Amino acid sequence: MVAKTDDRAFSDLAIAPGELLAEELEARGMTQRELADRTGRPGQKISEIINGKKSITYDTALELERVLGIPAHFWVNLEASYQLTKARLREKSQLEEQEDWLKLFPVRELRARRCIPRGRAKGETVAALLKFFGVASFSTLRQREEALLQYRITPKSRVSEGALWAWLQVGDIEAREIDTAPYNERRFLDALGEIRGLTSERAEIFIPRMRDLCASAGVAFVVVKQFPKSGANGVVRWLSTGKAMIQLSTKRGWTDIFWFTFFHEAKHVLDRQKKRAFVNGINDDPDAEAAANRFAQEMLISPDEWSRFVASRAWSPLRVTEFARLVGIHPGIVVGRLQHEDLIPHSNLNDLRTRFVWRDD
Repeated sequence: MVAKTDDRAFSDLAIAPGELLAEELEARGMTQRELADRTGRPGQKISEIINGKKSITYDTALELERVLGIPAHFWVNLEASYQLTKARLREKSQLEEQEDWLKLFPVRELRARRCIPRGRAKGETVAALLKFFGVASFSTLRQREEALLQYRITPKSRVSEGALWAWLQVGDIEAREIDTAPYNERRFLDALGEIRGLTSERAEIFIPRMRDLCASAGVAFVVVKQFPKSGANGVVRWLSTGKAMIQLSTKRGWTDIFWFTFFHEAKHVLDRQKKRAFVNGINDDPDAEAAANRFAQEMLISPDEWSRFVASRAWSPLRVTEFARLVGIHPGIVVGRLQHEDLIPHSNLNDLRTRFVWRDD
């Protein structure tokens, strides 16, 4: 019977090299005692090798080569294959013990996105998931994520840990493929100023420009389609001392939410808290979140400009559009803030809020 791992086949029958050695001795009419005498090894060691209790070492392989004329590499490779097969059989058993974890992850969606192969048995799906996450076990994955991430999941939020981890991992993989300059705070602040001027552009224009500007400052910027119940709007992680990443989701897709989330996450980068990652939407650090919210608001609209606009009480479509043009941002951002602060109903002025349609969708 043959099992598969990656795209290579391996036997699920572990044949000890000693069995072939015993057959060879029988074919030659040679006893174990004679082989022991010829090799200068104790008879007990030869018996233990034949019974699979001892491994064939490099030295033993060379001795067998001299006595039997069978190349040492044959015995070495046979031993290595035997040990690897035993290890794979142990792994298979361990993978089967982890099959219940599959319920936690969006397996169908991961297959659809070609993150893991399609149509595999449960054990192979477990192995593919572990390879995707780059861990040896799901318990290790949980420990790693809980140590790195700064977030709280509550029943009310209806967030799936497995979906969240999958979304984060896709972003992590994409971000690591982006070449960036070493992180430079001054450059990043300058980049944020330029990025603010892109809010009225179409996504196909501002996304690649944002990536370039962020990369020049040491920040990898990625947008990853959300997984069902992944929950997060965005996240910041530090991939190395000199490389940060900002990952946004396509959740909702409204202009105001997208831009607010980006500048919110940018604040976490500026704070340089490398030992943890901040997940916007399900975070558990009120002070850090409040500071990031203020930063995003003030980057998009200065406090003085906002105060004057609010005091005018003139929030018609025309006045909102004029104000947005005056301060250099998309009018949907103004509408979103008016709604957020309950200055207008959430049903008002939504014609000015653009909703992105992402190519992946």
